[in-house]
Amino acid sequence: MSLRLVSVIAPIVSSAEAKAHLRVFHSDDDAYIDGLIAAASDHLLGENSWIGRSSAASEWELTFCEFPAGRLDIPKPPLASVDGVFYTPAGGGEVELTGFRTLDVGVKNGGYILPAKNTSWPSTDGEPGSVRIEFTAGYAETPASIKHAALLMIGHWYENREAATEAKLSDMPMAVDALLMPYRNWPA
Repeated sequence: MSLRLVSVIAPIVSSAEAKAHLRVFHSDDDAYIDGLIAAASDHLLGENSWIGRSSAASEWELTFCEFPAGRLDIPKPPLASVDGVFYTPAGGGEVELTGFRTLDVGVKNGGYILPAKNTSWPSTDGEPGSVRIEFTAGYAETPASIKHAALLMIGHWYENREAATEAKLSDMPMAVDALLMPYRNWPA
């Protein structure tokens, strides 16, 4: 299985939101703050994100060597839509599959697809990428808890700009982990 992010991840918060949270009223650090926003966006929403889901609507491509025996789970919940299912039969030449069912669209723990009723998935040539699913996943609006966790991360990184320090740093109780844990998608 291979998963690839097709669209660009939108910033999780705007520069204005981050600067208001940081209480920064000048433009001297704008480029640095934008870099912190990009790092938080990648950490929380990117291809290898910590929460394992899409927050803002993003386009993805999922590939397999062959179809599974039953349902095909779509990663990065919540699933917004399945935009295309393609496969390469033993004879070669990619074919678009139109007979499939999409279930649990918009559900917190993700959606999946099944072959059309009373059919099974077609056979493929078994090569890597023989099955390709294009899908869109993410919330219509990023949940407030995820945005606030990003602001807390940006604030921590803004105040602590080095990888090491002599100061004793500790986690704030009920902070980033507590805000993100309800959204964490634990792959099976």
